[in-house]
Amino acid sequence: MVELKHGTSFFLVKQLSLIFLLSFLISCANGSLNNTCDINSKSYFETSLIVTGTGQKSHPCYSGIQIVNQPGVNLSHNFVTLTEAGGTATIGSSLLVQVFLGSEPKEDVNVQVIVSNPSFAFVSQTNLTFSKSNWNQNQSTIITAVNDPVMNGTRSTLIRFIPSSNDTSFQLEEKLIQAEILDNDKIIFTTSGSYTGILGGVFGADAICQADVKCPAGKICKAMLADAGSDARQASFTSGVGDGQIDWVLKPFSTYVRNDNISMVIGTTTASSLFTFPIVGIRPTSTTAWTGLSADWTSNGNHCGSWTVDSGNGNAGDTSGTGSAAIGFNNFPCNSNLPFYCVEQ
Repeated sequence: MVELKHGTSFFLVKQLSLIFLLSFLISCANGSLNNTCDINSKSYFETSLIVTGTGQKSHPCYSGIQIVNQPGVNLSHNFVTLTEAGGTATIGSSLLVQVFLGSEPKEDVNVQVIVSNPSFAFVSQTNLTFSKSNWNQNQSTIITAVNDPVMNGTRSTLIRFIPSSNDTSFQLEEKLIQAEILDNDKIIFTTSGSYTGILGGVFGADAICQADVKCPAGKICKAMLADAGSDARQASFTSGVGDGQIDWVLKPFSTYVRNDNISMVIGTTTASSLFTFPIVGIRPTSTTAWTGLSADWTSNGNHCGSWTVDSGNGNAGDTSGTGSAAIGFNNFPCNSNLPFYCVEQ
């Protein structure tokens, strides 16, 4: 009998499996005392190990019996990570989970799929039935995250797979998937300080946002500024469409809240990563803030030399505005000291 050592290559294992397959046929035919097809023999046990190790699903001498790792209900995942982003305004990302049985049941096996907290996620199939005719076929359910308008951080919920059957010999152990849901709700704030148009471009403005005390610890914050350059930050090339975006700071189907009151929703973006007006004011009191945006989300020609000079003019918005004036209503001299908007990424 050839002994497999730790580190044996996959190729060698495959070669050995062929050798053993030939020995199966010979031993079964000549009635050898060490018969590979005799379940009481050492050879049968060793053969089963080899066949399992090479990924074969059935024993050569007993093709009707499947070799499995786990009896009962099996799952393709036991931990999944989903996000509120990637879907629509109400649903997030999804993941397909395969469900299969480890052995043939004598009676139907029903698997009930329950989400412990349905406000976090839901499944496409809540009940799966395996019969004697389809027990060896994978079935599936899709887990989908709920996209809520609440800033509630990363949450976890359990997806429970609960089997039931009249087959008392079948292992009816409940299986679990832990689903982690990542939040896509973010804050928008105005900078703590006021600045002229000399910001070091949009990337210099990003650095100011990142260093601001209002930026959540461990998060990335960027400036909601636009300019008209071809390689600059841009929200929309065409009025109100959201096309041609360049390094835009708002994300699709995301809810944004005020930093001073995270239960106060400013608005939820569209698929084009733009707000539909009206919104809630970004701050409760009216202040003018640099934006470089026109009221229709296009880049305004007044942008203080792509935010590098304090001469000329720069377009600005009203921080308490609920309509399009919140992003652009007038231009001001670039030597004015104004705050600007920062967005958590």
